[in-house]
Amino acid sequence: MFVNWDDISRALSPIKDYEDLCRRWQVSLSYSFVRETFNYSMPELADYTRLGVGGDPRGRYSDYASRLIGIFTELHQAGVPDIVDLVARVETRKKLEDFSKQNQIHAQDVVAVLKYLVYWFIPTEKYLSGLVRDDPAISEAIKVLRGLGIRTNLDLLQRGITATGRKALIRSSGLTKTVIAELVNRADFSRMPWSSKATISNIMGAGYTSLAQLASADPQQLYTDFFNYGKSIGKNLKLGNEIENSYRLAKILPVILQEE
Repeated sequence: MFVNWDDISRALSPIKDYEDLCRRWQVSLSYSFVRETFNYSMPELADYTRLGVGGDPRGRYSDYASRLIGIFTELHQAGVPDIVDLVARVETRKKLEDFSKQNQIHAQDVVAVLKYLVYWFIPTEKYLSGLVRDDPAISEAIKVLRGLGIRTNLDLLQRGITATGRKALIRSSGLTKTVIAELVNRADFSRMPWSSKATISNIMGAGYTSLAQLASADPQQLYTDFFNYGKSIGKNLKLGNEIENSYRLAKILPVILQEE
């Protein structure tokens, strides 16, 4: 089956090229917590997609979700058991070409799935400094963690998922429990698709300091809290995708943080 790499490059935008796409999920899967928690089977990915992009209340991604679910079905029928197996089979251009030819699955469809995983499912690498709006104390804490080799959200989540890990971070960094908890929760929020430091700061500013707290919120109280917080900073946060999608997606994201 012929692979048109020019078409694939255009479909990958804004990702630079196929190698950059592969690098992104290779980095993510190098963390054990990502491999253990996010290695969904193709049927599990289909279910997640129905609830995620397919569950958008405005129906903006219905066609996209249907296409993805169809591809997951093809991959499942081709004997692909899970995400780790899939990415191992297509980790180079040559491997993708061979996989496409052997299984009669369009390379463009496989690439669409890989791009979807990077943007909508598998947590990707983000610098801790990119998760915080102006906050000198937290910025100083990030510098301390950098000295311990913790530079990204994935570094911090790998070290701080468990209560024992967070206690170890407190001891090794000299930072307070409150600061470590905030940074770990910011890293956890960064797993939400398209999350930015503004989104994370708004959610926490509205009083929802963890992903679990956001997921269990009462919808009406959530809107009220966002509106009041927005009013306090001179913005209208009552309506819009930020609240609606953050709340909806928080309810279906895999839980990784362990409580005390």
